[in-house]
Amino acid sequence: MSEYNFKGISPESIELLCLNRFNDSRAFYEENKEKLKQGITIPMRQIMLDLSELMYDIDDKMLTDPVKSVSRIYRDTRGNRSKIKYRENMWMFFRRYKNEFPSAPFYYFEFYPNSFGYGLVFYTYRPAVFKEVHKLILKHPDRWLDAVEACKQAGFTMSTSGVYKKDLYPDAPKELKEYLMMKNISFSYSSSDMSRINTPNLIDELKLAFDIARPMYEFMIEAYENMLREKLISPEDYYR
Repeated sequence: MSEYNFKGISPESIELLCLNRFNDSRAFYEENKEKLKQGITIPMRQIMLDLSELMYDIDDKMLTDPVKSVSRIYRDTRGNRSKIKYRENMWMFFRRYKNEFPSAPFYYFEFYPNSFGYGLVFYTYRPAVFKEVHKLILKHPDRWLDAVEACKQAGFTMSTSGVYKKDLYPDAPKELKEYLMMKNISFSYSSSDMSRINTPNLIDELKLAFDIARPMYEFMIEAYENMLREKLISPEDYYR
């Protein structure tokens, strides 16, 4: 018998989630609300419960509340161009409490109808703030490269959604150049083998990957705490 709360997210539950999204109907949702809760929402929360000890060990400020960490099936459509009320994808963040620690780096897990993924992300609302990461890379280049290698060992692929066109650090070592051009960074893994999320073995998979990538999270959180200390990021700036 599995030691975990999480037993899996079944193909039938994912199909129902997709049907709910397709119908986009309050009546359909209410009719199937309990099935969606038991088949989707509760298993997602169980993932957080099963990983909470590890996540707290990685960062003792990590929010491990399973209710607050998991996305809702229904969407807030206010101010959103899309008026579709229900999701066919779900996600969860492993991060510090966002109201107190905005823009903090985070681990995540997510799934879509035909794929799932997880990883580690550091994104700041103001790209210039991310230069604190650059400073730490220049200060501890070997530690950074070791952290990048750890992410590779975890099975993650590195990417960014924005780069500087100008070389901001012309005298930096060549092996650091690509990292010093980034305005944000993510390390992610994805798979189309949905059978892997229908088993408690998913917990072992996530634990292993997140723990192996720990050096990168520790690097990111140190840079983030520098941002807080220098008041480059403040909760008041984001939640006034």
